[in-house]
Amino acid sequence: MRTLLGSWMLGVLVLASAETASAQTRPYPECTAEPTESDVAAAKGAFQAGQASFNEADYERAITYWEDAYRRDCTAHALLLNLARAYELGGDKRQAVEALQTYLARKPESPQKDQINRRIEVLNQQIDKEEAAAAAAPPPEPTPAPETTPAPQPTSPPPAPAPAPKASDNFWVGPAIVGGVGVLAAGTGVVVHAIGDADEDAAAEQCPARVYCSREVEEQGNSGIFKQKLGVGMMIGGAAAVGGALAWFLLAQPEPASTPAGEPTAHSKMLVLPALGQGYAGLGLSGSF
Repeated sequence: MRTLLGSWMLGVLVLASAETASAQTRPYPECTAEPTESDVAAAKGAFQAGQASFNEADYERAITYWEDAYRRDCTAHALLLNLARAYELGGDKRQAVEALQTYLARKPESPQKDQINRRIEVLNQQIDKEEAAAAAAPPPEPTPAPETTPAPQPTSPPPAPAPAPKASDNFWVGPAIVGGVGVLAAGTGVVVHAIGDADEDAAAEQCPARVYCSREVEEQGNSGIFKQKLGVGMMIGGAAAVGGALAWFLLAQPEPASTPAGEPTAHSKMLVLPALGQGYAGLGLSGSF
């Protein structure tokens, strides 16, 4: 008698999955008895319970329900496909192969025969590969006994680090930079002033009366006068920078070492003053002790 359970279970989709294989299989008993109506009803209930467990990824419980359903109605061979899937996902690939082979033996006319045969072949290949890998795996290494750590021996304190250089050790860097810029500016001013003198003298030679001169001569003479003034300004600025750098250098020197009690400490005072005059620029120094 063809049961209703076998008809609505033929559409279950079966897929492959890689899991570890079990070492033993359990064959399914021969199906010789026709199920009663109560057997079919009980099998249908067990199948539905197993389907709920399968959907929750509880494959062990699903196998329990579906094995019970197939025991009650052994004519519902589609249950073997469900069981094969659950065994495969649960890690027992050998029992999955047993379920698939039993299904083909009891349903040789199944239209899914070729697909199921390929699935059996893939599962057997996976089983062989997993067994070979397990055989080639090295045995676990014994856990070494914990080593006792000797008590640390007292050590001498590390030497004190060398004192970092004080900022006062580099007191001359700033004044040197400012003084160098001042010297460069003053020297450039001398050159510019000399060029201006030459331009003015050349214009005066071409137009001694300095009236009704050509435009080129006027521009040359005016340019020479401008360069003279610019050169004087640069010399004055450079001299002031040099004087400021010298004063900075003297004021930024570190304090002298302390002297014994009762001995006066000499302090020098020096003033740096720019000296300017007609046609020259320089510095004047005056000091007292």
